[in-house]
Amino acid sequence: MKFDIESLLVVVIAVAALALTYVRQQRAAQRDRSGGEAGEETVTKPRKPNAAGRRRPSDSSDERGERGDGGPPSGRAAIGAGLFESVRNWGYQLQKVKLQEVAASSFDLMVIDYSADGSDEKAFTRAQVERMQSKPDGSRRIMLSYMSVGEAESYRYYWDPAWKSSPPSWLLDENPEWPENFAVRFWEPGWQRLFFGSENAYLDRIIDSGFDGVYLDKCDVFEDLIQHNKKVAGTRQDIEGDMVEFVVRLSRYAKGRNPRFAIVMQNAEVLLEREALRQAIDGVAKEELLYGLSGPEKVNPKDEVAYSKQALDLARSAGRTVFVVEYLSDREKMRSALATLDQYGYVGTVSAKNRELDRLNPDPSTIA
Repeated sequence: MKFDIESLLVVVIAVAALALTYVRQQRAAQRDRSGGEAGEETVTKPRKPNAAGRRRPSDSSDERGERGDGGPPSGRAAIGAGLFESVRNWGYQLQKVKLQEVAASSFDLMVIDYSADGSDEKAFTRAQVERMQSKPDGSRRIMLSYMSVGEAESYRYYWDPAWKSSPPSWLLDENPEWPENFAVRFWEPGWQRLFFGSENAYLDRIIDSGFDGVYLDKCDVFEDLIQHNKKVAGTRQDIEGDMVEFVVRLSRYAKGRNPRFAIVMQNAEVLLEREALRQAIDGVAKEELLYGLSGPEKVNPKDEVAYSKQALDLARSAGRTVFVVEYLSDREKMRSALATLDQYGYVGTVSAKNRELDRLNPDPSTIA
């Protein structure tokens, strides 16, 4: 009788185990059906912000948000990746750049314009770029050149004064917040040829000057068009995909000339949901992740931070380095922001809250 009871217990336990396995399999299958096909990458996100970045107007006055949450802290060691594996701090200055100040700084990476005043006449020479690439301790600094791919700038070498009266098909309206900056139909071949594929193109000039990469701005211009020029935006079946294709082509061309030429995209984090974009870039930069969307130094709403952070983490999971700049003057907010960004595994920096980027920002190590 004892043998029979023991045998029965073994059978009962085995059946229960099989039933539990079946239930788990069904629940997993249900999750796959609700969140995407099995094995497909899915992204869950809160409300999408109206736009992204330094130039975006905000309709939110909510100051109750904190500095963001979500995701385990990953620490300093995980920040650098790929071409940026040795980068632990960075500088960002677009106006009044002084070669001597950049050369004397301790930054591992520096973003400047390829020209001292935006014009081709004042473009930095290869010798000048090489000087800025050398840090005081003899190690190598990465130099990236700013380049706007979503707006035409009338002070650039490519600008034809006749365009104001007889614009090319790709040229649109002037940005009311940034005079002499004009939105463009960035998908048109005529605009893209200014950057690569034509003699003395913009990207070629930067590469020939010895820069280590480009820092792409206004990749989010499609959001401006959707908001302010619906008729133009409505002609495109996938306007976000148009920008992805542009960046991919630009990256392919640059890396064809120099495989180690770095591509960093600023803002436009919604595009990071597309694998082709993530594969085309080496890093992504974000302005005002924690502060500033509803006013200088004001804490951003939680959902705005969470949305951007989720996209940035998607890039980071793909091995791309994340850079963040906060525009702050309050020392305590600087320290708090840098500590939070460090915890997230991002390379953080701070610049003056006026967002002019007309002075060399402080080394984060002097603020902590």
